[in-house]
Amino acid sequence: MSQTANKMSNALCIALWVVDTDRASIAWSNCHAKTLLRQNGSTANFDREFFFDDDFLATLRLMTVAYDIGEQVTFDWPTPLGKDDIIECVSTIISLGGERRGLSVQALFSNSSPLDAEIGLIKQLGSLSVAMLDYDGGFLEVSDVFASRFGTVSSMSDLFVTNSNTCAFMSKLSLGQPFTQEIRLSTLNGVHWHQLEVVFHPEGKVLLMANDIQQERGRENEIFRLHHFDVLTGLPNRYHLYQTLENILESGNKRFEHWGILYLDLDNFKIVNDTFDHRVGDELIQQVALRIQSVIPNNAELYRLGGDEFVIFLTNILGVESLQEVANLITRNALNTYFIANMEMMVTASIGIACYPEHGDNVDHLLKNADAAMYRAKSIGHNTSFVFDVDMIDTIRAHLTLGGGLRKAIEEEEFELFYQPKVRLSDEVTVGAEALIRWFHPELGLISPDQFIPMAEESGMILPLGEWVIRTACKQIKTWQDQGIPPISVSVNLSGRQFMQTDLVEMVAQVLEETGVDSQYLELELTESMLMADAQQTIEKLHAFRKLGVTLSIDDFGTGYSSLAYLKKFPIQTLKIDRSFVNDLGVSGGDDAIVKATIAMAKSLNLKVIAEGVENRSQIDVLNGFQCQEVQGYLFAKPMSNKDFVHYMKTQKMVNVSDVLSSVTSTI
Repeated sequence: MSQTANKMSNALCIALWVVDTDRASIAWSNCHAKTLLRQNGSTANFDREFFFDDDFLATLRLMTVAYDIGEQVTFDWPTPLGKDDIIECVSTIISLGGERRGLSVQALFSNSSPLDAEIGLIKQLGSLSVAMLDYDGGFLEVSDVFASRFGTVSSMSDLFVTNSNTCAFMSKLSLGQPFTQEIRLSTLNGVHWHQLEVVFHPEGKVLLMANDIQQERGRENEIFRLHHFDVLTGLPNRYHLYQTLENILESGNKRFEHWGILYLDLDNFKIVNDTFDHRVGDELIQQVALRIQSVIPNNAELYRLGGDEFVIFLTNILGVESLQEVANLITRNALNTYFIANMEMMVTASIGIACYPEHGDNVDHLLKNADAAMYRAKSIGHNTSFVFDVDMIDTIRAHLTLGGGLRKAIEEEEFELFYQPKVRLSDEVTVGAEALIRWFHPELGLISPDQFIPMAEESGMILPLGEWVIRTACKQIKTWQDQGIPPISVSVNLSGRQFMQTDLVEMVAQVLEETGVDSQYLELELTESMLMADAQQTIEKLHAFRKLGVTLSIDDFGTGYSSLAYLKKFPIQTLKIDRSFVNDLGVSGGDDAIVKATIAMAKSLNLKVIAEGVENRSQIDVLNGFQCQEVQGYLFAKPMSNKDFVHYMKTQKMVNVSDVLSSVTSTI
């Protein structure tokens, strides 16, 4: 019981006391309660010495168990010294700390006159924010503190922010029962939260106490914010998303009959955290959130689930096409770089799409299915989206199964490298091959790299898997040389996470030493986006590889974001033109122009050019005209096992190693 409430109750001649049923004592009482309940002529030590009848105490204890905290109970309190009359009381079940409960008891004490009460009020409430009203809400008297806080007021409407609040308060007042209410009031210092306590005077007056609880509300709001919103970005979090979607499903609001979600996961974000400190990763997450918010429509809300995962919730949509349009906006904007810590970074997102009610009838199903669609998008290629379909249920099961089997597959040698020849255009001599990793699962059969490489990236297994590929490729070079096949070099396409491995150069040097392979026969391929993640560190690492004697090339050139200024600084020897530009050579003037310009630029920088995905003679004619040095594709040969590739090499014209050092490329 607060000091303010004590004074209010004393002024209105209300007897109040608190019963601790566990200790069979009165824990607190005001002066009127002492007078009303005294068992002898003195009130000294009243609370400590009050005697409870055993049966009555048992009744009180039963009440504290039977009712919830905050519930009111009306009961009769026996008068002192065994008299037959009773005292009618209203009691509220309260907490006394921890699991202890008690009763807050109230009874009208009639030994003082109304005049005494008003005099007591004037004397005792001068330092409190208190006002006396009539039953119609008109102000009769206010304390100095009340006047200094609210100014001159004549009716309750002067306090409340809205008319509806005034009407609601007056409706409660008309019931004639004491009540407490938390509401925002207009003060001379602005709108503040207040707790209003209303007590009724026996002579037709109302006592109103207004406690300012703005600070307490601020703390409550902070706790709510921490529970419902992400600290880093300020976005609503996973808990808030679940609560929002559950409320929508339960409400049955027709406005939300058709809605959907986009499940976003940033591509290769772990590389950023692994390579730089987490402050850089945090700043990147913040900028990504701001950019997404800037492009999504008004009917969309962005949530951060944690890490690099986001969800966009869209309402009032026409169908899944509306969701795809938003996904396309995001992927297009992802191609713009972020300037962080004096670096230009590019981070894309894979997006899964699920629509209610087609793709799930509850929150868990929708999020799970959108998540599955996101992983499908990631397996297809970064910075793309995919709409959930029912056939993906099997993919989810396979994802769980394959994800747990990667380490075992490496240990039990379930992986194998296949090889696709490379051909020199000038005389169509086979000068190398591309190595493609395959997984032959003992139960599931052949598994495509598109399925297991993303899982290897996510789980971190890409590092031991990548080392296995480098080691296997070097062993194969040595084996071919021992078989009398002219030496050719093996090119391994490094993954982004593998390239960021701090001891990568040392690991490659160790493998070369252990296998006895000359470093000139090993080529490493990297993507543009990988190189540009941190250009300065990239240059240092590339020079370390060149110092080893390893050949370097850029894979899928033209599909990422690169700077020609940096390209001149990178110590690379080869550019590999992506198949997407080769497909329509001779058909699309735009692709012809891109390929021609790329080859001319490479020639000016003294770089070799390889075109991949060549499937017909018309493409060969165009590439010959542009003076492209090497090609690979189904026109010449498909990927082959080691046994078939050795047979192929022995039946083809081979070039002497002094004429050309070619490459064998892995897809990881």
